[in-house]
Amino acid sequence: MQRILVIRFSSLGDVVLSTSPLNTIRKSNPYAKITFLTLSTYAPILENHPDIDRLLTIEKSWSIKRLWDFSKYISEKYYNTIYDLHNSIRSNLVMLRSKSRVYQLKKPRMKRAALFYFHKNYFDKSFSTLRMYHENLGEIYDENDLPPTKLVLSNHEIKRGIHFIRSQGINNEYFVAVPGSAWLQKQWSPKKYAELFDNLNFPVVMLGLSSDTICNKIGEISGNVLNLAGQTGFREAMAVIYNSRHVIGSDTGLVHMAEALGKNATMILGPTSRETGGGLYLPESKMVESDIWCRPCSQNGSFPCYRERQYCMDSIGVDDVLKTLPRV
Repeated sequence: MQRILVIRFSSLGDVVLSTSPLNTIRKSNPYAKITFLTLSTYAPILENHPDIDRLLTIEKSWSIKRLWDFSKYISEKYYNTIYDLHNSIRSNLVMLRSKSRVYQLKKPRMKRAALFYFHKNYFDKSFSTLRMYHENLGEIYDENDLPPTKLVLSNHEIKRGIHFIRSQGINNEYFVAVPGSAWLQKQWSPKKYAELFDNLNFPVVMLGLSSDTICNKIGEISGNVLNLAGQTGFREAMAVIYNSRHVIGSDTGLVHMAEALGKNATMILGPTSRETGGGLYLPESKMVESDIWCRPCSQNGSFPCYRERQYCMDSIGVDDVLKTLPRV
C-alpha cells in the first residue's frame, strides 16, 4: 500500500487552502494511506476529512531537538511520497532523515520582493495559492483541474450549530462577519462595519478570537450584531458559518474556511492580494479591493503603512461592500 505524507503546519487559511491539493493527491492515489501533518492548533478543522486517513500533529513550541527526534519517527514510517506544502525550517527538519520521494513547495520570493519593494508585478494573471500548491505536486498536477477547498461537518454538528444560534436569540437567517485579523492593517474600519451591518435586513454574527477588539468596538456601535468573538472553538465556528446566509470579512482564515464549507463570501482586501495568498475562489464569492499603486505591500499585511493614511482600506466604502452581498 502506498503511504503518503502531506505537510502544512500553518496558518489557518493556508491549512484550509491545502485541502485543494490534498484532494488532487487523493484522486491520483485512491487506495493510498494519506497522513496529514499540521500544528495541533489547526488539527480540529481537518477532523473527518474524507481525503485524510490519519491526522498527525506537532506543537508550535517544540524545540529543534524535539523536532529532530520527531524526524526519526517520520523516517521509520517509510512514506513512499512526502508532499511538503510548507517548505519551512520546521518541515525541512522533520523530513531530514526520511528517504522518501519529496515534492516541495517553491515559494515565489523574488517575485513577491519585486512586488512589495519595487511595485513590479511579474506574476502571471492566473496565479493563485491553489495553483502554486498544485504546480509543486509533480506529475499528478493538471493545470485544468484545481479542486475547491473542502472541510467537513457531521449532521450532528450542523444541528448543534442551529440550536446554538437559536439559543442566542437568532431564529431566522443571519450573516456571519469576521472583522478581525492577525494584523491591524488588514482590518476595515469598525464604523464602516457597523454602518454596513445596520443596513442589512438580517442580524450579523461576529466570529473571531477574544483578542479581536475590533469586534467589541463594532458591537458598541451597531445594534444589529451578536458578538461571539472568543466564544467558539473551530468546530463550533464552522457550524455557525455553515448555517449562515453569507460571510463577510478580512483576508483571514475563517473566511477561507467559509468557502471550504461551500458558503459564498465577501473578502475586504487591503495590504494583501491574490499574489500574496489572499483572495477567494468560489464563482459567487466577491473580493472588494482598491487598485492603488502601493498595494500589496507585504506578504501577510504585517508591515505598517508608510503613507499618511492607509488608502487601501480607507478608500473602500460601505456601498462597495453592500453591493457584493446577496439581495435581502
